[in-house]
Amino acid sequence: MTGADAALSSRLGAALAQAVEACVTPGAVCQVTIAGETVTATAGDLASHDDAGAPIPLDQRTPVSSETVYDLASVSKVFTSIALLSLADEGIVDIDASVGEWLPSFRNGVRSDVTLAHLLSHTAGLPPVNPFTIQHAVQGFGTDDPRWVTPDRSALLDGILSLPLDRAPGTDKVYSCLGYITSMAAAEAATGASWSQIVRERVLAPLGLERTTLTPDAARTAPTEFQPELGRGMIRGVVHDETACALGGAAGNAGLFAPVADLTALGSALLAGLPDVLRPEFAALLWEDQLPRLIGPNAAAVEHNLGYGQSLGLRIGQRTWMSDAGTGARGHTGFVGTSLLVDREHDLVVALLTNRVHPNRSLADATDLRHAISTIAYGH
Repeated sequence: MTGADAALSSRLGAALAQAVEACVTPGAVCQVTIAGETVTATAGDLASHDDAGAPIPLDQRTPVSSETVYDLASVSKVFTSIALLSLADEGIVDIDASVGEWLPSFRNGVRSDVTLAHLLSHTAGLPPVNPFTIQHAVQGFGTDDPRWVTPDRSALLDGILSLPLDRAPGTDKVYSCLGYITSMAAAEAATGASWSQIVRERVLAPLGLERTTLTPDAARTAPTEFQPELGRGMIRGVVHDETACALGGAAGNAGLFAPVADLTALGSALLAGLPDVLRPEFAALLWEDQLPRLIGPNAAAVEHNLGYGQSLGLRIGQRTWMSDAGTGARGHTGFVGTSLLVDREHDLVVALLTNRVHPNRSLADATDLRHAISTIAYGH
């Protein structure tokens, strides 16, 4: 490691340690790649509470390492977008065709206007989340003996695909996990393959992401939330997102787990244009702002209110966490405290993994930590 690399690692590590000290997260792993040179920093512990929700004594905790596997949460959506664009690249689906071509519940009325491009840019008009997940997945919710029972996937998915739109497609951008679940359903219908097979064959294998998985080894995985009220106990090695979990873990909105090196490798592949996965015209859809063409004249006002643009899978220039220098950055965040930032102008990849919802989601969010890490990376 050069002197400059050591200095950068020290600054990153100090920012992570400060977040751990402030109880933002029990532990964190960060990797920054600048012009092909990678620096890694870690801080804190794998877990602060045991499987029963009790605090673990400080001298009995396991420090995190660069090999620690984390729930990627909504950073999984980046993989979903790549998978759908791969299908479009081969002509199996058309991103601008009605999803009613593959999903019967989108064949009538205004729902027939919903396209895959709408789904992948959060402009389809779908609700943010499924309001019925808990009642399907938890027996005895609100009692002293709640039990999490994975419901029938087909029935739950049919219910999600039948939810009414909140607004007409192509009129606004409102973040929706259901849009990505719907795009997953369209991919499964179009190919006849399972979601896990689609992601593995179209994203993980071609990019060499051998340790990214839907089914991690719990012993090597940082736990997320303690949810006894849902009958889930301490969540470890199982996706944190309730709807993704109810769908069996294989879902378009969340479900993937990875160590930091694999997330960095994904970022580097995005910088390079994903040549092993997509032709340039399809890779460009991950990079270029799609809101002007999808919501028309309202795009400027929508982006002003949001504070960022949106490609088919990545946010553009969201300075609240990408930092003031990140106006040209692309990336995504995850609810549990994960994020991936890529910037072609600066030849930069920033991968951050935390489990800030451990042992519960009332801890501070990771926005300030993400911003601090991004600022350090740009100011190297």
